Amino acid sequence: MLSVFDYKIIARPNNSLTSEGAYKLLAILAVIALMVAVGFTHIGAWLVLPFAGLELLAFALAFYYIRLHAADFESITIDGDQVLVEKKHNRDVSATVFQRYWTQVSVKESAGGKHALMIGSHGKEVEFGKHFIDDEQRLALVRELKKKLRNIN
Repeated sequence: MLSVFDYKIIARPNNSLTSEGAYKLLAILAVIALMVAVGFTHIGAWLVLPFAGLELLAFALAFYYIRLHAADFESITIDGDQVLVEKKHNRDVSATVFQRYWTQVSVKESAGGKHALMIGSHGKEVEFGKHFIDDEQRLALVRELKKKLRNIN
């Protein structure tokens, strides 16, 4: 059965580097770093070689971290009389359901002068878009969500 939602928005990180691209980039960096390290080792500066290995390890760990979080997302689904907020961060998945009629959307000031988009009802609140959208997008999304929540069929 095909389900059509009243409204759905998904916030994801920008994943412009594919796994294959990351492997190719790491291989190129390894060749360059090892060529330089071997050159310095050849003229007697052998301590450059272990640091080149540490540099490559740091790059590999950075690419691994990026791959771990490539599938992260946050979504808001308005379907009938329910508002579903889903979050996936690494392996942690959470879903919070609110009744559409009682759901409130607000913006709060958080640390560092940033805005936090809060969705809540009956004392329970969930922050949305903390990592994937900027302040301007949060404010635009608040206006859009308030319109969508008012339009109850």
